[in-house]
Amino acid sequence: MDESARERVAIIGTGLAGLTTAHLLQNDPKKRYAVTLLEQADSLSFDSASVAVKSHETGAVERVDLPMRASAGGYYANLNRMYRHLEVPMHPVRFLFVFAKALKQRGGEIGGPQDSSQSPSAAASAVPDGYFVHASNLHQLPPPRPAGYSTWRYLLEVLYLIICHAWFRAACFLVQPNDESFTEYLERIWLPRRYTTHYILPLMSSVSTCTHDELLAFPASDLVNYIKFSYGQQHYTVCGGVQQVQSRLSRGIEDIRVRSRVLEVVPQPSGKVLVRWQDAVGAHEQLFDRAVLAVSPDVASRLFAPLKTTGLDKIPTTWVESSVLTTASRAHSLVNSDDETSQGKVACMHHAAVEVEAASTQVITLRTQFSGVAGARSEALHTMPSGVVVSTCPLDGESEATQKRTLKTAGFRRTLRTVESRATVERILRGGRDGARSESWVNGENNVWLTGSWCWDGMVLLEGCVVSAMRVAEEFGVEVPWKK
Repeated sequence: MDESARERVAIIGTGLAGLTTAHLLQNDPKKRYAVTLLEQADSLSFDSASVAVKSHETGAVERVDLPMRASAGGYYANLNRMYRHLEVPMHPVRFLFVFAKALKQRGGEIGGPQDSSQSPSAAASAVPDGYFVHASNLHQLPPPRPAGYSTWRYLLEVLYLIICHAWFRAACFLVQPNDESFTEYLERIWLPRRYTTHYILPLMSSVSTCTHDELLAFPASDLVNYIKFSYGQQHYTVCGGVQQVQSRLSRGIEDIRVRSRVLEVVPQPSGKVLVRWQDAVGAHEQLFDRAVLAVSPDVASRLFAPLKTTGLDKIPTTWVESSVLTTASRAHSLVNSDDETSQGKVACMHHAAVEVEAASTQVITLRTQFSGVAGARSEALHTMPSGVVVSTCPLDGESEATQKRTLKTAGFRRTLRTVESRATVERILRGGRDGARSESWVNGENNVWLTGSWCWDGMVLLEGCVVSAMRVAEEFGVEVPWKK
């Protein structure tokens, strides 16, 4: 198709949802769309916070994603299909989840494994104030015993967990959630409170990067479906980090405008869409045939006036921080992976590690503060193969000990889910669950579409980015190649 005859589409935001939408439209077999990507940051945002970390001991350079990116088969079905279609290199990874209490720090400890030269099992057992270690998919039986537990105390805890775990799994498969919160569902299935507060909430709040109270307000269906579809599934990470995904999705897109902060998206009587943005040169505006907002709901409602009638601005969000920390046993530093001196040295540590176990099994410490002004919350401390630790939702990020060991900190806006926000999103995407058209704005009206991790009926995770991007592409009449 002649370039001038192609429909111009502005995609605002370059996270996974925006890039996936752009990739599908750019690679439309009928060549009907010309894509323009607009991003306010200095680079495409999906991989913008990730860093390359060099070990002073070995000289190896590892790409570390911020926030951590891992996907499980089953729940992430469309994400993994897309990765395979793009020929993104992936590897399986096993986790040892250490449940620990966040007691006062001692001697500058950061709460996770302190000696990265230990085996994963020994490191998990030695975590300060740990009260249980869970092996993903039960790949290690029995799991490592926390150092502070006697044999009898440990066996009693294992017996308690076997009963509670079986109870909860059976409920997830047999008791369908209603339009209720996770709190209401847990009360309805009579799950023991200690199992909820000490195991379910620390684990699932680390997945959702939110506090325990915020997680309890989620629709019960979000968590039940996640647990059902992830049960028994292998976890995967991308070899060399998600820059592999970003580079493949953006390949061939020529009109990418970074450092461009979109100010307003205005529907026109002609059916076109006016986009106004600001960059270092000044203010700009351009007419497009269609626009896609791949941003958080608060940003979308600020940019596009018709959304103010939908209640989208009332969907709760929270600010989440993630940091890369060094440990006492190994020294690391950040390097520029684009530098000639480090080119070719950035490796997937899963394949580069000498010890197979150290690469394929990784320790994630879920350090929980059970009381406080903000309520109960958990910090996830993920020990990477190179020895650095990725801390997400830090409990004491401002402490002097943590600051001294921080190599990089990045923040991102997390959209939260509630029963009410679920109804709002459903109404926008499908005009209401009963199929009747909503009186307020719906997706695609005025030639404007929404996409993002929150634009589907499920957990606010990468799978939602892909599913919502696929939906937009299909509404544009574009075939999704990995659905075949």
